Amino acid sequence: TDDHGIHLVGFQHRAGHDWFLIKDSGSSAYEGKAKGYYFFREDYVKLKMLTALVHKDAVKELLAKFK
Repeated sequence: TDDHGIHLVGFQHRAGHDWFLIKDSGSSAYEGKAKGYYFFREDYVKLKMLTALVHKDAVKELLAKFK
């Protein structure tokens, strides 16, 4: 559903795919070894993500092009 937020905290390229490390505060996120964290493959993120927020410091050079 579209009523939950997650926090993208990491990235890696492995076995020919891009993977995102997701920090999730939902109750089901604490059912595995890595409490509160999952790796989601890029295609899943593209399919499921509705919006993305990025801190301005992470894209400082990109934002400077629009001044």
